[in-house]
Amino acid sequence: MESHAIDLVKGAGKQGILLAELAQQMKETETKVLEVIDSLSKNGQIKKVEEKHDGESVIRVIWQVKDDAEWDTLQGCPCFICPDINQCGAGQPTTPWLCGKLNTWIKERLD
Repeated sequence: MESHAIDLVKGAGKQGILLAELAQQMKETETKVLEVIDSLSKNGQIKKVEEKHDGESVIRVIWQVKDDAEWDTLQGCPCFICPDINQCGAGQPTTPWLCGKLNTWIKERLD
């Protein structure tokens, strides 16, 4: 059920999808879908945004992407798109220990 929700939220693009629409597409109750969304929200995969729609409070579900270029399965690790990866490692001109981008990425996840 989580993977189905993720696929639908991702497919909705940057604007996201209303919870009611998501529940309808998943053929589930809003309450059940909201439980899944809460779990995914805690994992940082999606975010819930409350907004007004036709005068009523509704929840919009948005895929949580920090950078359009990041790979979902790698959570944006800079090593996988680094042009210097072939020269990185112990005894190489670039090392993971001194890489500013990698250190920043790790620190962001520890905070």
